Amino acid sequence: MEVFVCKGFSGQIYRVKIDPEQPVGRQLPQILAQMQFVVPDLERLGIYNLTQDFEYVREKSFTEQRTCECDLLLIADGSVCHK
Repeated sequence: MEVFVCKGFSGQIYRVKIDPEQPVGRQLPQILAQMQFVVPDLERLGIYNLTQDFEYVREKSFTEQRTCECDLLLIADGSVCHK
């Protein structure tokens, strides 16, 4: 499945391939690699579905959270906010 992912703070949008059946947290490194987005601490990373207005639970799959093809997601590094 392909979704669009907006890189927080820069606003760049990427078309990213995901496995809808795998937990979101397990796929974050692959998603970030496709975006060339380096995050020092994955635990501070937030992922939000802008199309459907909800925040993702890392332990659940994209399918369980009803993600649709071409949804727009936002990924942001919350650690930048704490500096």
